[in-house]
Amino acid sequence: MAKSKQQAQKQSLHFIPPEFFSDPEAPTSDFFEHRNLNNHGDLEGLLQDFIFEMESGYFLQWEAVIRKEHDLALAKAHKEALTELMSFNDDEDDDERILYIDEIPRPAEPWYEIAGKIASHLVVEQFKTYESHFAVTTEGWPEMVECLKEHGGDLSRPVGAKSPIEVIPAEIQHRLWLQHCFEALSGLGQPGVRGLENPDTHFRIEEFVDRLRKCKNSVQFLDLTLEKLLTTLILPPNDAKIFVELMLKKLEMSSAKDQLAEFL
Repeated sequence: MAKSKQQAQKQSLHFIPPEFFSDPEAPTSDFFEHRNLNNHGDLEGLLQDFIFEMESGYFLQWEAVIRKEHDLALAKAHKEALTELMSFNDDEDDDERILYIDEIPRPAEPWYEIAGKIASHLVVEQFKTYESHFAVTTEGWPEMVECLKEHGGDLSRPVGAKSPIEVIPAEIQHRLWLQHCFEALSGLGQPGVRGLENPDTHFRIEEFVDRLRKCKNSVQFLDLTLEKLLTTLILPPNDAKIFVELMLKKLEMSSAKDQLAEFL
């Protein structure tokens, strides 16, 4: 008889029922304790902490422990993580429940929910070039992507996510790639920063277009025109006018209503 869908999920090496992380009989660690997700300064620290925990194997070790507790299938990486843990506890019973690793309890939620919260809060509704921004606002997403690709392969995923990157909703991914492109124009309108009326600053347009070309899938997904782009990218009025003129010329577009992706 074929296994039920739930049974198949439980046997999947990339699935752990989320409720297994919130065990009322085990101490847990709140990754976001004392941090404000709506503050990009806090997000900068949270992202670095998340990357460190991914690299250190914190999430993998706890997933191995949780899988063993619930008799879920163990991949090679899980077995290696458990072997490493047991080697530091030779004086303890192997069947004794692990409640702390390096004096830190298990995470209160799956790693992918933590990643999702960080990514979703990185998104800004409007990127105003004349305001100061933390580096994480434009550069945090590429760092997270690199981390997920390198360290997320053996970790659990929600149903439907075929890769670590796919744990982040597509809409958020594409908005963050676009936001990454805005770094090329950051600072326009700030005191002491030359505006686009100065030809020496037009390298910014070159860099911006280069970034857009690398993120063409996101430009297409977001259905961007220059008009639509400027509802999210907010420049000083004079810079905005020159920006449109330079972009039309650079990409040989006839109108700010044209689909950007077709000209990249």
